[in-house]
Amino acid sequence: MLAGVFRGAGRMPLEEVPDPVAGPRDVVLDVRACGVCGSDLHAFRSGQHTRDGQIMGHEFAGAVLDVGPEVDGIAVGDRLTGLPIQPCGRCRRCLAGARHLCEVWTTRSIAFGLPGAFAQRLRIPDAVLGGNVHRLPDNAEFTDGALIEPTAVAAHAVRQAQPQVGEPAVVLGLGTIGLQVGQILLAAGAGPVIGVDLSPLRREVGARLGMVTLDGAGGLDAVRDGLREHLGEREVALVVEASGAAPLVAHAVDLVRPRGTIVLVALYHHRAELDAMLAVQREITLRGSANVTSEDFREALTLLGQGRVRMQPLITHRLPLEHVEEAFRTQADAVGSVKVMVTQD
Repeated sequence: MLAGVFRGAGRMPLEEVPDPVAGPRDVVLDVRACGVCGSDLHAFRSGQHTRDGQIMGHEFAGAVLDVGPEVDGIAVGDRLTGLPIQPCGRCRRCLAGARHLCEVWTTRSIAFGLPGAFAQRLRIPDAVLGGNVHRLPDNAEFTDGALIEPTAVAAHAVRQAQPQVGEPAVVLGLGTIGLQVGQILLAAGAGPVIGVDLSPLRREVGARLGMVTLDGAGGLDAVRDGLREHLGEREVALVVEASGAAPLVAHAVDLVRPRGTIVLVALYHHRAELDAMLAVQREITLRGSANVTSEDFREALTLLGQGRVRMQPLITHRLPLEHVEEAFRTQADAVGSVKVMVTQD
């Protein structure tokens, strides 16, 4: 089969690689869509944390081509998406019930050690329906299914945030995760949900999805002014930092009200500094949010099936597997793209 194979910073040529084979407990998908994630993009550009020969791609959906004899409830032709994380089940975190924080998942998961979905076909090991693989709703497109993983990341972050009905929330960064966080907050009854981003395109998409949006180009003072315009004397109960820009962690502390909550759901490649005294004086709750669980996947699929989150407005570009390098370069334009999807007919 053909796959995009990482060959160092900025290089992902299309190569012929062996077809995956389903073991007794595995399934093999005919990959129909795979999204370019920010973590993929960082590894592609920097060459860090990814080995030569790795096939990336962990936001995927496809149709089942082959099913191992010990797999229950899955048949050839089923339309599936799945969790990339393959926890070991034996480390301290797995045994403590935090399988999504497995100590070794980065060495044994889909696109992290195992081959990923920027390929014609994908093997999912130890497939368990409702666990690490999930059926798509009948009315969902494969590109919707490929957005379930980042939507589940957003659902996990909102679960950490515990939003209150009618309470204002701010989302910093309107990439895929930030936009999906905004939709899930609205579905949970928070409001208004105010999204901040530099990109006019991303702000426009956020507005289409029901968010109030602000231009972040004017800095913290301009954002404060915008919040006063929309909230009056009301204070911000929750800030979700989804941009990955380290200085915005400090901005989140400035923006949230006393006894408010900040959730960090982005990946940070530079050290963040914040006013710890301000956090103490306001009794702020600061929480990280990492990875996804099967429960998050089920919630994302339920929200999609109910029409409470939408996927298609986020997809700004679709490219075939043959142009996978171009897909990465397109995703690198944070002003001109939201989600770039690699698709196969």
